[in-house]
Amino acid sequence: MKAKAWPERPKGIGERSYRKYMAKKSGVTVNGTDYTLQSVSPQWYMEINDKYGMTGGKRDTAGYIDELLKNAVIEPKEVASEGIGYFNRNDDIDSTEKLLHEIESFLRKRE
Repeated sequence: MKAKAWPERPKGIGERSYRKYMAKKSGVTVNGTDYTLQSVSPQWYMEINDKYGMTGGKRDTAGYIDELLKNAVIEPKEVASEGIGYFNRNDDIDSTEKLLHEIESFLRKRE
C-alpha cells in the first residue's frame, strides 16, 4: 500500500500550522528568480478554486493568483507577503503567469 502524499490533518491543527509542519516543499526558477513553494491541503485548494470562480461562475483570476502566491510561495518573502502586488509593482505579467503555472503543476504533482 502506497503512503499518502498528504497525511491526514490531526484534529485541532489549523491549515497554516499544518503547512508549516507537514507540507512538501520545492524550488523553482522563473525568469531568473528562485522561488520556494510549499503545498497546501487539497481541501484548501478546492475551496479557493470555488471562491474565485475557477470551477465555474464569475472568475476573479487576480484574486485567485494573489491567494495562491500568498499561500504557496514561501520565498522570496516579498512575494509571499505582497502576492500579486509584487508583480504589479514590477509590471511583470510574464513572470506572474509562469509562476502560476509552476505552482499549479507543483500542487498537482504526486510523489
